[in-house]
Amino acid sequence: MKALRTLRGPLAAVALAAALSVSGCSTADTAAIVNGQVISESEAQQAAREINEAFKPQTPLDTPGAVSSLIAAPIINGVAESVGKAESDSSARSAMPNLSEPTQATLDLVKANFALQKLTDQEKQLVVEELKKAEITINPRYGAFDRDSATFEAPSRNWLSLPDEG
Repeated sequence: MKALRTLRGPLAAVALAAALSVSGCSTADTAAIVNGQVISESEAQQAAREINEAFKPQTPLDTPGAVSSLIAAPIINGVAESVGKAESDSSARSAMPNLSEPTQATLDLVKANFALQKLTDQEKQLVVEELKKAEITINPRYGAFDRDSATFEAPSRNWLSLPDEG
């Protein structure tokens, strides 16, 4: 029994390392990876801050929400471009006059939001199909992606579980 207590700390460290390596997000600042493109935790946090500052939404955008939005944004923007309904960086910038230098992540989120409003139901279905095909890995602290329904699930309160003591 004493050996089990002695090993609990190292086992927890191994469990953490395994969880991060299995998730594919083993870098400390990686929130998600989409088709090989890394979305960093810091860019998601900055995008959430800038969106909240620019638009002052009734329900502020949090980091997990920014991560899921940043995962979907390039797919939405890609579909919008393919059907001739893409937004430009300058149109996104003009929607945020109180931000002098929004990050590219923030611009991408705003463009995706504007484009999504212009897409037909059939074009939105293309977005869903592309999401289902995408290679998406999310750090568990920011939630999960259900490929079957192409939906994002909020992070669980205790996203890291330790091995059973049995």
